[in-house]
Amino acid sequence: MTPLKLKSNLQREQLMWFLALVLNERDIFRLLMQTNILADPDRLYSTSKQELLSRLTNALFKHSKIDRIVAEHLSKKAEAAIARVGYMVIDEIHTFFKSPGPLIESGEFGEVVWALLIDPREDVHLHGYNLLKTAYDNHNHPSNVPPLKYHQLYGSEEQHDLPDKPALNVSIKSGNDLSVEDEDLKNIDREQLQQDLTQLKAEFNSIKKKNTLLRDHCEFLIQENDNLKSKEGTHQENRKQVVSLQQENQDLHHKASQFDETNASLLQLESENRKLVAENQEIVTQLQELSDIKSAKEVFSVELKMVEEAVYKKYQALEQIKTDFDTHFDLIERSYTASQKALNQIRNTVNLIDSPQLEFGESEQVEDRIDQVGVFVDVQNLFYAAKDRYERRVDLIKLLDLIVGPRQLLTAFAYIVQIPKIKQSNFISLLEHNGYTIRSKDLRLRGDGSAKGDWDVGIAVDVVSMLTSLDVVILASGDGDFCPLAELIKQQHKRIEVVAFEHNTSMDLQAVADQFFPIGEELLM
Repeated sequence: MTPLKLKSNLQREQLMWFLALVLNERDIFRLLMQTNILADPDRLYSTSKQELLSRLTNALFKHSKIDRIVAEHLSKKAEAAIARVGYMVIDEIHTFFKSPGPLIESGEFGEVVWALLIDPREDVHLHGYNLLKTAYDNHNHPSNVPPLKYHQLYGSEEQHDLPDKPALNVSIKSGNDLSVEDEDLKNIDREQLQQDLTQLKAEFNSIKKKNTLLRDHCEFLIQENDNLKSKEGTHQENRKQVVSLQQENQDLHHKASQFDETNASLLQLESENRKLVAENQEIVTQLQELSDIKSAKEVFSVELKMVEEAVYKKYQALEQIKTDFDTHFDLIERSYTASQKALNQIRNTVNLIDSPQLEFGESEQVEDRIDQVGVFVDVQNLFYAAKDRYERRVDLIKLLDLIVGPRQLLTAFAYIVQIPKIKQSNFISLLEHNGYTIRSKDLRLRGDGSAKGDWDVGIAVDVVSMLTSLDVVILASGDGDFCPLAELIKQQHKRIEVVAFEHNTSMDLQAVADQFFPIGEELLM
């Protein structure tokens, strides 16, 4: 808590009482001089502590600019208490600082309460504020109010001389006895004089204490004056040394300027000499290089003729190799086409052998009827299977020709997941140009950073919707999630064929399919 918060939460008398506990007379002097509230030392020494403290409290309530100075001074005086409170938890603070009485008796009340008030913990700060209010209320209880001073009884606060003694109306009787009235008056005057004497002694002690403080302060000022005189003498000697050093510095600057001029001339000459040596060396090197170039030119001319002759011979041989290669390539291509046709015929034959036996009456109709085929290609499944194992791609155009064979292709779907960073427009156009119908969707990103993109449900919906017009469903995917779809196709008395990589195909899917075609090297590119 800063003085700004203190004065917003406390009354003036409470704040003044708290500052009187924390600050001594010397501290109040320093704060008043630092804040320029009362900068005249003579006025400070002639003013009582109570009045000085009153002026400091009034200034705190009127001028917020001195808050920081007062707060820093109080924190410096309470450094030990601040460190102590900082290591304590709330329960310990409530236990050790339960009431203000022991703290006031030990003289630690002001420092401990300030440490509690500036603590950042709200409970600690509130406990300090409660301690301060409790102590102030107890101190200012009617039973604790000190008796009035002598000058409060007999005059204004500025009257310090003793009052004239009141005249006594004493009637002297016979036998030197006093009357009852005179005796009572004497007793009252004696008690009053005794109280006045006690008060005067207290004021004398206060003045004596103030005199001691003034004497200490004067000694401090005298010592400070002696130190300043000593520093002034040292300053005079240093000034003489500075003048002497400045003169020496000027002489050195003059000599340095002369040296710089001479050194600059030498450096310039040295630089010119290095340039001449370098130019001479460069000329010698150029002459040597010129001689070497002439010799190399003659050798190169001879070698160039030999190379031209060798290149001409190799070019003729390369042309011959190219011609032979074109011839062999045509032969291989024709052989490959024939092999593909033969392979298709073999597979069709195997399929017919594996198919259920038909009754003799229906066999002639089957021979005339061509199966209607639907091809459904899970592009992502085939793409990643080929990439992970072979670092290659599947030739989907060749795949379509091979798996359909002589049967009637009714429809061919290619299911693609669009990835933002990969451009697939050319690939999609190529598939569309070669008989595929494209089904495309964008890759979806989840909130946790993962991605989802598959066509399992879309493929199943398309297959079921077209199943009545198909005889054979060819599924190009190794995903085991398609096992229920394959069983449904077989329940509808349709043929299900699976085309995929053997290492990437579910064993259950291979088992339920009527025919499984593993993708080999012939379909990779």
